[in-house]
Amino acid sequence: MKLYKPKCINENIVIIDGLTRSGKFYLGKLVSSIVDLEYFINSSEVERVIMAGLTGVITPERASALMAIAVNEEIYNRAIGRDMNLRSDDASSILNSYETENYLVRQENKPGWEAVNKIIDNKRHSVFLLHQSLQALEIIKGAIPKPSIINIRRHPIDLAFSWLNRGWGHRYESGDRLTFELMFHHSGILVPYFAVDWCDEYVQSNEYDRVVKSIIHLIEKESKAIRTHEDQMCHVYYDNLIRNPEKELNKVCAFLGKEPHKSMTEVIKKETIDVNMLSNRIEKEDKIYRNMEDQDALKKLKELSKNYEGYIQIWKPYNSSGRLLTQSPPVID
Repeated sequence: MKLYKPKCINENIVIIDGLTRSGKFYLGKLVSSIVDLEYFINSSEVERVIMAGLTGVITPERASALMAIAVNEEIYNRAIGRDMNLRSDDASSILNSYETENYLVRQENKPGWEAVNKIIDNKRHSVFLLHQSLQALEIIKGAIPKPSIINIRRHPIDLAFSWLNRGWGHRYESGDRLTFELMFHHSGILVPYFAVDWCDEYVQSNEYDRVVKSIIHLIEKESKAIRTHEDQMCHVYYDNLIRNPEKELNKVCAFLGKEPHKSMTEVIKKETIDVNMLSNRIEKEDKIYRNMEDQDALKKLKELSKNYEGYIQIWKPYNSSGRLLTQSPPVID
């Protein structure tokens, strides 16, 4: 028998994607301040189906079918006010939405198509936040034929440092059950799903090299997907988003053909973080370089960092003491 793959309940779907620790939840809160966009959904089930399809646990075709079912259920649950995240300090909580009351009222909706049609008839876009999933774009498009993809990228040094602080160089090996990701046995050591194609190298590397090699691998997979599906994506760079969020979000609005909600200014004011990116990055860089053993990986990390810096606006908004200045950066079109 052939597995049945349902169509998406809502054909208007936006995907926010990027590597782990790239700023997706920050971006998600800002993007959810665009008119007619639902507050973003972070679905573990959708992500694990993608992992299973990527690693051959199930076929890509079956992964697409299961993903379509999971996506539909998430959209339906949001429509009827089921499984709402009310934890105030979670980025994915509906309490962070400018439409919180709207979502709470949905709990009074009658189950069924009537609730779903309210979203469809009002041309609302469902928004899903995924982690480093562009490498599985064929699986995703098998489930969601025409996704609008917003890809966020962050400086490789910042990514590596954040991964190290979160313990992603050793937590997989220890079998940490709070990773919530597929892991595989190899030579007596557990490796994450994204390292199955280079598991020998992963196992033999130290913590710093593991993190850097993982980021290199994922960036290269991401870049390959971008080259083949460029017309379906909008790219946001974390540095630019922090420095000039209005400009970056206007770019996203133009891509989606939508307008920012009047609340966006307040959301930006609330969510934007004042950071000293340049000086912090130099410190991070120094620590990572000193602890890496694989010189080829180090060279590649430097190349990717240079490539990233070529994409972002080269501007140093710092005073003589190294503090971030308050004035707006110059605009580069």
